[in-house]
Amino acid sequence: MKRICLCIAAALALCACASGMKSAVKDGKIAPEFNDTLVDSEYLWVRGFGAANPDHKTESQRRIMSREAAIAHAYQRAIEVLYGANLDADVQVVDAVSSGSTIHSSAEGLVNGMELVSTEYLADDGCAVIMRLPRQRIREAGINLKENN
Repeated sequence: MKRICLCIAAALALCACASGMKSAVKDGKIAPEFNDTLVDSEYLWVRGFGAANPDHKTESQRRIMSREAAIAHAYQRAIEVLYGANLDADVQVVDAVSSGSTIHSSAEGLVNGMELVSTEYLADDGCAVIMRLPRQRIREAGINLKENN
């Protein structure tokens, strides 16, 4: 009986993990295709990436800092989805040829209650995280998101 209960619990846990975003890491590198955001019936899912600083001497330093950068990047993505982003763009044209282009993006907002769902490290100690925010919290903030799954 215990084995049956354990099998059922394992199957339920596996089904729960099947929803949401899939990994963006393949063979220790960033996969060629992935999505950064997903809105389903229960959550806003966001992905963040962080690069490892090659000047850090230990794997622990590189991984800790790249994870923190990935989490900050995921929060930025969430704010962009919830509140939008401000963009400033400049293009310099000389003799009818573009000689330079800059784009600055910024977003501002408050995100409360995001949950870290997964953390994956790349072969170079960079990091990819997936975070989610319950739709109920989004509705409580007065924001109406449409599903895009």
